[in-house]
Amino acid sequence: MGSKIIQAQLAAWFVLSCSAVGAFDFQDLRREAQSLAARPYQTETNRIPDSLARLSYVEYRAIQFNQRKALWRDAGLPFQLEYFHPGYSNRQTVSLHEIAGEEVRLIPFQSSLFEYGTNRLDLPADLGFAGFRVVHPVKDFGEVAAFQGASYFRLIGRGQIYGTSARGLALNTTSAEGEEFPLFKQFWIRRPEKSAKEITVFALLDSASMTGAYQFIIRPGTTTVATVKAVLFPRREIKEVGLAPLTSMFLHGKNGRPAFTDFRPEVHDADGLLIQNGRGEWIWHSLETGKMMRVNAFQDENPRGFGLMQRDRDFEHYQDVIAQFERRPSVWVRPLGKWGRGAVQLVQLPSNREFLDNVVVFWIPAARLQPGTPVELEYELHWSHLDPGLGSLGHVRATRVGRVIVEPAQGVPNLRFVVDFDGNAVESLSAKQKLSVKIEYGEDVTLVADSLFKNTTNGTWRLVIEIADPRKAVDLRAFLMRGGEPITEPWTFTWQP
Repeated sequence: MGSKIIQAQLAAWFVLSCSAVGAFDFQDLRREAQSLAARPYQTETNRIPDSLARLSYVEYRAIQFNQRKALWRDAGLPFQLEYFHPGYSNRQTVSLHEIAGEEVRLIPFQSSLFEYGTNRLDLPADLGFAGFRVVHPVKDFGEVAAFQGASYFRLIGRGQIYGTSARGLALNTTSAEGEEFPLFKQFWIRRPEKSAKEITVFALLDSASMTGAYQFIIRPGTTTVATVKAVLFPRREIKEVGLAPLTSMFLHGKNGRPAFTDFRPEVHDADGLLIQNGRGEWIWHSLETGKMMRVNAFQDENPRGFGLMQRDRDFEHYQDVIAQFERRPSVWVRPLGKWGRGAVQLVQLPSNREFLDNVVVFWIPAARLQPGTPVELEYELHWSHLDPGLGSLGHVRATRVGRVIVEPAQGVPNLRFVVDFDGNAVESLSAKQKLSVKIEYGEDVTLVADSLFKNTTNGTWRLVIEIADPRKAVDLRAFLMRGGEPITEPWTFTWQP
């Protein structure tokens, strides 16, 4: 318990030092993160009692926050705070603070805030919370954001349910030494005014390699937007730093069969990566579950945006009335300012469990972060059913992959990719319209055939690409052209044996 007391004293000192000089703001947090980076990293000691760690999933789910005790519930404010109880896999606790005017106060853990069902637990008074959620108690809305676990957080807009998550930072995601998971250790939430349309959250990040100060300004709506400001302070040189990371789940879709029997045709929170690079070009990369880790890097300078999209909104394609994958949000990262040179990196991991994220995307700066040199970053996160890429160009509607033997004596089958493009730019064209196709591939790829035709059933245009059976991974890229000008976003795909 001694380490917890020391941590509580440090947190109290920080609160008092801020409130003594005026209202807590981002500069206070920045100074704390910079000071923390100058000190040796302290291994986390705020772990929960064994009685909570040993809880089963069902036992933990029985612990529910009493919504009647939400912070600001009776104050007539446009936002309320509810808390997550530690236990089961949520084994790290965080400190929560309320900023009210020029005062900052610690929000203490109290078992009376929760209902425990049949659980009988002996809890320490200084337990702490596993995280918190922001509730927007207006008609047809409700929960709008949740911060829980390492540096993970999720938002949703009106009519959506949670799917793709965001993280504060991704470190050494593809490193053989193993990924490092920074933690949001402390949060400060500013008490909103009665007329407020947004809520502000501050978070202090810490890990063995990095500290950081984060500010989130969250504006709920049909599209919920979080404006993120961050300053990072490296403790040491880091091999791989992923900025503005998103994580999601893709189990199976149109481009492959599930590895197990599943009554659902598709299971995924997102079906593709969308990028608008610094030149303004839109790029679509379909997601796929493979048998090994795959990494795609899209080199760029000053990207305009990237995100994980859930384009398929048809329930019939999922058939899951509980999970409702068609309601999962697309998440778009919009950089504010110039991010310089680097790459949007997509990492896909094999998986057979829909409760684990196996897709990660983030921005990797070309220059490595150095100790003593802070990195400042600003961006927006848009959580929506809208797709920023559905503009004047046609876009990828579906990708399907299969093998085909044209001649029985051929022996080894060819690989066939079927790509459907839709959008007004292509659907408005008659089947007699002369379109051309630009297909790009590596030297090790043998193109056998390609064809393009209009599907008069639904108005889309179907591109079929057939290549000889490849012995190793191949990258493909294709788009449709009219009069020598692109009329669709480029489709990109990585296939692995």
